[in-house]
Amino acid sequence: MTFLQFAYKNVTRNKRAYLAFFLSSAFSVLIFFTFAMFLFHPALKEGYLNNIAKKGLTAAEWMIFVFSILFVLYSINAFLKSRNKEFGILLIQGITPGQLRVLVTAENMIIGALSVIAGIIGGLIFSKTFFTIGAYILEMEALPLYMPWKALGITVGGFLFLFFLLSQFTIFFIRSKTIIKLIKGTEKIKPEPKPSIILSIFGIACLAAGYGMVVKGNVHGLEPVIILLLTIIGTYFFFSQSSIWILRALKKWKTFYLRGKNVIWISDLVYRLKDNARLFFMVSIISAVAFTATGVLVKYKSTVGSMDSAFEMEYLSYGGNKKEQTHLQEIEHNLEKGHFQYAREDIKSSYIRYKQGGSVPPVIMMDETQLAKHFNISLDKLKDGEGIYFPNTFEGNSKNEVPHQLNLLNQKQKLSNQKLTVKEVKDPLISINSIIAVNEKTYNDLEKLGESTKLFGYKFDGWKDSLGISQSMKNRFYGDYSDVNFDFATKADTYYVRVQLPSLSLFIGLFIAIVFFTAAGSFLYFRLFTDLEEDQQRYRSLAKIGLSDKEMSQSVTIQLAILFFFPFAVAVLHTLFAMKTLEVEGFSDVMKPLFMTIGGFLAFQILFFLMVRTSYLKKIKGFLTIK
Repeated sequence: MTFLQFAYKNVTRNKRAYLAFFLSSAFSVLIFFTFAMFLFHPALKEGYLNNIAKKGLTAAEWMIFVFSILFVLYSINAFLKSRNKEFGILLIQGITPGQLRVLVTAENMIIGALSVIAGIIGGLIFSKTFFTIGAYILEMEALPLYMPWKALGITVGGFLFLFFLLSQFTIFFIRSKTIIKLIKGTEKIKPEPKPSIILSIFGIACLAAGYGMVVKGNVHGLEPVIILLLTIIGTYFFFSQSSIWILRALKKWKTFYLRGKNVIWISDLVYRLKDNARLFFMVSIISAVAFTATGVLVKYKSTVGSMDSAFEMEYLSYGGNKKEQTHLQEIEHNLEKGHFQYAREDIKSSYIRYKQGGSVPPVIMMDETQLAKHFNISLDKLKDGEGIYFPNTFEGNSKNEVPHQLNLLNQKQKLSNQKLTVKEVKDPLISINSIIAVNEKTYNDLEKLGESTKLFGYKFDGWKDSLGISQSMKNRFYGDYSDVNFDFATKADTYYVRVQLPSLSLFIGLFIAIVFFTAAGSFLYFRLFTDLEEDQQRYRSLAKIGLSDKEMSQSVTIQLAILFFFPFAVAVLHTLFAMKTLEVEGFSDVMKPLFMTIGGFLAFQILFFLMVRTSYLKKIKGFLTIK
């Protein structure tokens, strides 16, 4: 038998233990490969949004690959630890360190190669669906299929090199141990965990302090950083100290602890929590970040509103703007160069400010005749001192309250005795600023309070294709922000910031969160199978003294449920308080998208839990039937 055949038989004989590693690795390869296919798609070669999408996808690729390094390293270590006794026997039989290196490398390369093949096949099968979802979320044109040679080469080369490199690295964990230690494996008796009462209380106190600051609304200045630090520190000590302290307290509650199967799962869980404290901490923090980020993006995506501006480009020129004609000429030159057929509207207006609490918001005052001429809107007869308020598109989407009466300021920004009564608030007209329409007499009376301005509006079709020139002109116009006597806004840029960029972030963040979440569940699976042999021996001993199959199944189910859903529950709690800060900051109805997000991850977690439970119980019961 050759070493390659020996390695192959080792993999096939332990296929159930290797299954989670294989599936998770294949899933990481699938996500990486599909992102790479999207990244190198010929349709993304040109265009401002496409360049931003490529940068985001490139960052996602690196994040997935770096996380894959940590994931594969942890996975390989878990399997090597479970096979310590086997390696010890091989060393006694005369295998050399070099041959052991070849064996471990061959095994991991077999799993790695199969994972890469499965991931690439899965990526090719689901590529059309992935392209369709990506194009829909990013609101791009449908992306056709193509042969992704570049993505294929990077994926195969990168992941095979990763598996090979980490195989060489992990061999040192075996060589650093003596043969006796290897043969003993995980059989040495572990002392019962004894948590520190002080650290246990400290962990709970940190979490309580962080949550308390959120409830009180202290989320300004340095408070968010303090809350984050308290949460991270509190979470670590909660898993490593407080949770064990709580279980030890349950053991002292004799009427509960000595009732049926409770004595088994509580005793086992004390050791499992201690062994997996850092893993639970990491899973909780990663999951909380995934839940919060996805929930925020879903909420933001659902509240961006429409781009209901009457113009595709808006240029507001204030008095003394020496660059007005230069800028207008450049706008028109770029539109002509981009083959946009445009129409220009020149609108006379006055730029005024009013007192609202501690702020002085600006508003564009416009004669109702200008409104009828340029926006084709006829208003009911307005009385003197009355106005119709048209918020800008951002104000309209955020549903900010408009005061019933505007206390106007003069040109020196001092409170005047002039007031405007807001008769009605209507839908936005432009994005560059809010508008208040008044009758001709009121406009003439109040015009001197503000600054004479002129609004230039450009209308043209195909405005989404103007993002590149919009960004280019915006950067040139504002330069170093000195001598700025104008405002410039485009529908394409506003749409990009409010819709396309959050959509891109949601698209990338969702898949990265899924990768992280899948890996977190796999970590728990690996830890369980690392201790499988020890658990089999323990349950065999318990079966001999009368433990029934039903009681064993219940004990295992309770333990697995706590291992899988305890970090999940802590992550959900962190996420709820994180979203609470958004409510304090003025976001409304954040719970619906949050529960949708958590519900999706919970369904995935339940499915994974059921699969692991079935596999684990089958292994335990199969061992018990062996005479």
